[in-house]
Amino acid sequence: MEALEQKNTEGKPDDKPTEVPLLDVPNAPETASQTAVDKPRPPAAADDPRQAARRTARQSVRQAKPKPPREPAAELPYARVVLHLELSHLDRAFDYLVPSDLDADAQPGVRVRVRFAGQLVDGFIISRAAESDFTGRFEYLQKVVSPLPVLTPEILDLARTVADRYAGTLADVLRLAVPPRHASAEKTSAKEPGVSPGKPVDGAPWGVYGGGREFIKALQRKTAPKLPRAVWTCLPATDWATAIATAMHAVATDAVVFPEPEPAPVPTSTEEPETAEVLMDPDAIVIADDPVIPDLAPDPTDPALPDPDLPTDYDIDPENLRDLDDDRYSDAEAESSKELSDKGPADVVSAAASADAVVSGETHSAADPLHIPGRGALAIVPDHRDLARLDAALTEVAGPGHHVVLSEELGPAKRYQNWLAILRGDVKMVIGTRSAMFAPVADLGLVTIWDDGDDLHAEPRAPYPHVREVLLLRAHATGAAALIGGYTCTAEGAQLVESRWAYPLTAFRSTVRAKSPLIRTSGEELEKERDPAAAAARLPNLAWRTARAALNHGPVLVQVPRGGYAPSLACIRCRKHARCNHCHGPLGLSSGHAMASCLWCGRPAGGWRCDGVVNDRPCGGDRFRMLTIGVHRTAEELGRAFANTKVIFSAGNSVLSQVSDKSALVVATPGAEPVADGGYAAALLLDGWSLLARRDLRAGEEALRRWLNAAALVRPGGEGGKVVIMAEPGLAPVQALVRWDPVWHARRELVDRGELHYPPLARVAELTGTPAAVAEELSLLRLPEAAEILGPVLVDVPRSDDRAAQKPDTRSGKNTDPLGRREGADRPRAAVEESPRQQLHRALVRVPRRLGGELAEAVREAQGVRSARKAEDWVRVRIDPVQIG
Repeated sequence: MEALEQKNTEGKPDDKPTEVPLLDVPNAPETASQTAVDKPRPPAAADDPRQAARRTARQSVRQAKPKPPREPAAELPYARVVLHLELSHLDRAFDYLVPSDLDADAQPGVRVRVRFAGQLVDGFIISRAAESDFTGRFEYLQKVVSPLPVLTPEILDLARTVADRYAGTLADVLRLAVPPRHASAEKTSAKEPGVSPGKPVDGAPWGVYGGGREFIKALQRKTAPKLPRAVWTCLPATDWATAIATAMHAVATDAVVFPEPEPAPVPTSTEEPETAEVLMDPDAIVIADDPVIPDLAPDPTDPALPDPDLPTDYDIDPENLRDLDDDRYSDAEAESSKELSDKGPADVVSAAASADAVVSGETHSAADPLHIPGRGALAIVPDHRDLARLDAALTEVAGPGHHVVLSEELGPAKRYQNWLAILRGDVKMVIGTRSAMFAPVADLGLVTIWDDGDDLHAEPRAPYPHVREVLLLRAHATGAAALIGGYTCTAEGAQLVESRWAYPLTAFRSTVRAKSPLIRTSGEELEKERDPAAAAARLPNLAWRTARAALNHGPVLVQVPRGGYAPSLACIRCRKHARCNHCHGPLGLSSGHAMASCLWCGRPAGGWRCDGVVNDRPCGGDRFRMLTIGVHRTAEELGRAFANTKVIFSAGNSVLSQVSDKSALVVATPGAEPVADGGYAAALLLDGWSLLARRDLRAGEEALRRWLNAAALVRPGGEGGKVVIMAEPGLAPVQALVRWDPVWHARRELVDRGELHYPPLARVAELTGTPAAVAEELSLLRLPEAAEILGPVLVDVPRSDDRAAQKPDTRSGKNTDPLGRREGADRPRAAVEESPRQQLHRALVRVPRRLGGELAEAVREAQGVRSARKAEDWVRVRIDPVQIG
């Protein structure tokens, strides 16, 4: 009996498993390819006599005009169909007969409609066959919805891989990969085949990075066996969008490359010359005048990776690159990587930028240029503001009409029209937000993700894939280049570099110091002597002095971690957190004149009394104090403190993309900071403790990412740019910010997580549901011996009837994760009808990284068993969730 696969659900009303009446075929062997058999429907409840009469009349018409018999197609009469079923135990292909009248249109990749268990269900044809293993009665295809093949073989293989990686179903992934059909968009005539951009490639934006020019040159050559893969740490006060547009342009343009001259011999002297040519393979590229990347060999002064099963000194076997899980590596790759380690960093750059002198089987002489056709490029950014910047930069670099944008903000018709243009090959460059990670780009040559640490890259729908992982899977499968970039470096990016899957693209320390602003902390010893209350003040004297001086030279950015007015309240007497008397949710204030209300159910807290205990007596306090101050309250306070200074607000539903260079205070939440013309004169990073105190494994990494993204908008220190952070200076994220060294923090974070056996050096499955459902799921898991179960524990999650009223994500234009990915709220939610609060439990199952495939398979089988049993309670399964805590 084949493995039963699982279905992740969020518990939303529109996301629950579909109750499909199933039939068991008697005396029929259970194979991977089965068909559906009609089942008599149960008798309907008594209805209106007129409706019964109409139904009788329709049945009489059907009996009077029987349908002509259908004949199967003469060739390849069987079609394997993947159905849009949300039940885990039905995650397989089913065989259907292709009628002769649909033979021409029923091709692999088209949308069809079939009858399954008495219902019409949509699906995709994945193949045609001459025979089938199923011995029962077959059903015919009911309809070909559209003759356009929208499911390509590459996307189908990718969807199956993603489903296996995240313990999901193929139907769930295909729902994310293929957008809904829009008939009018399919009627749009196709354009001419994609024409490569005619502008020359300018690699100047990459010249400041070690190995940057080699990276661009390797992208231009676009040749096998391996394109470069890099983890890029972007410099502050630079245009990241132009750099990404240049990389995409280098891949998509038709290159005319002249062979390199013969390299000079390597000096035999033991003394290393100031600039030396390095012997390498004849197909490698060397630019002696360009800086090389930092040494990729393990630094003896740094702690070794704690997981002995994860290699750090050689490349990954292409057969097992998919998840970086397997410990079987090819001898050729190991020997090649060993040679690179022996030669040094210059050879590593040359290998990453290598190109074959043979194109399409033709050998060119040293005097003949190589004409290399362009390949496809795909770039994913977190939100629509970043997408607009990249759109403008790509238009400037490559010219208009050479790329398309994929985003849900475009609307269904325009988005599907652009998606079809990609499918037809009208364009070679595609940019978009999270939904574009499955774009069917032909001949994919480069995948890029910007700011991979942003949680908007995590899909909030089952099976909850991450954009970074999906793009890496595509790079593995297609041999495309990969670029993971951001102002910071995540632990996952550091792991890719440590495992030698990618090499780092970083700038020299002298360049970093020249580009970064002057960063100071409020807890400096000098400031403590000058202002003893600085450590406890929300805006210490240093921040006031910096802001007042900087306002004379331009705008000042003020980053506030929390949205709303006062999202957290406490009793003024006993300091206990104020909770709603109805649902026990947190109380907050939406404005200075509003009554406190619950942030979960929206009920006002009129007549609230504290249930705390003071000196063995009930507290009974009826007044609040603000534990945290939101962005609205901060804007009010700054407006009163800085008289005659304009205060600009960017948060919630009023997110700005750009501000002028005039003097103003720009108050924004993380991720909503607008770009200032010419850069900000200074930035104040408030409430650093609020970010660092989050109950999350990635709290330090996320805090550093938000700080770096805001500080990168400030002018360099040589131009007077300053940043003041209100946090303890001795903490590792604060030290990484002061030194502007995110790579150091990422490597440190990687080591710490390895010691704790958490991602990315381990695989973790999070199971969330009712106590009985989680207990049943754990009992069904067939885990490897090295697996460890943590929990289950009670989790604090809003009720299911509160989820529809959650705050929309203004950065992406969509609602947040139903179980609460976002913090705070800008306004109280509407009251809902009284219902019992649902108690949810969460359990974590973790295994070493090499056993990640076994963990996903075990979870998928358990979900399939519960689905076959028609279990009433759902269990949400997430593999390597973004938030663990």
